[in-house]
Amino acid sequence: MMYKLIISILFLIGMYFTATAQQYPSDVLPALTSWKLTLPVDANGKDNSHIKKLEDRLRKPMEIIGRDLIDYQYKPYFYAQNAEVYFRAHAAGVTTKNSKNPRSELRQLVGGGNNYWSVQDPQRMTVHLRVTHLPTYKQKVVISQIHGPVNEPLKVSYSPKYKGVVIEWNESHKDLAHPVPYQLGEHLIIDVKVNKGKITCTITNTDQDKTYSKTWRSEDSTGYFKVGCYTQANKYLSQYKKGFRDEPNDSYGEVAVSKIELETTYPPKN
Repeated sequence: MMYKLIISILFLIGMYFTATAQQYPSDVLPALTSWKLTLPVDANGKDNSHIKKLEDRLRKPMEIIGRDLIDYQYKPYFYAQNAEVYFRAHAAGVTTKNSKNPRSELRQLVGGGNNYWSVQDPQRMTVHLRVTHLPTYKQKVVISQIHGPVNEPLKVSYSPKYKGVVIEWNESHKDLAHPVPYQLGEHLIIDVKVNKGKITCTITNTDQDKTYSKTWRSEDSTGYFKVGCYTQANKYLSQYKKGFRDEPNDSYGEVAVSKIELETTYPPKN
């Protein structure tokens, strides 16, 4: 009797420590070594909370590359919980040089570096994710992309204004006629296939059993994949967009990613 009691206690202790063990993003997404992470803070952990003018904002975000992402987290902008990796970007976040909006986002390291693959060769990315929070006023986040040297052949974005998740392509086109219905917290599968110069994006809301797929020809000849939370709002909106309100410093977008699968061909062809 005593022996069985001891075994039961040891089992419960083991279960407790398993449940409470530290979980890192690389435990959930083992292939993080194939990506580079951009965070909405600089190398010193500073953001734009105390900077009032758009032109004075910090534009050199922290980047973590490849193997350095193993057992790495930076709460609240990049961390794991309940088998999901959370990406958060706030309105006062540091931006990249060519963007006014902050991001917590992965950039594919093609061939192990900042390279491009060819849209003529087979490329594929499948992502499982949820949008968990939106900025206060301009409620839009980009959750998946193909970025090219000239423009963006693909952006997948969610905004209640669009009545769901929509496909944007070749920089200036939006398929607003076919949004995938979506509510915060629902599960999405985004499947992107590239081959022979064409891109096919299929979006499925598994909670509502709704799917939409679109194919088009890419205007860029090369590209790379991106995943995470690229918020389309910031604290300086009124300084460059007439009629827009500035977001509060702590306004943020957030996306939780549970799975990423990649199939890519490299090097690109000229």
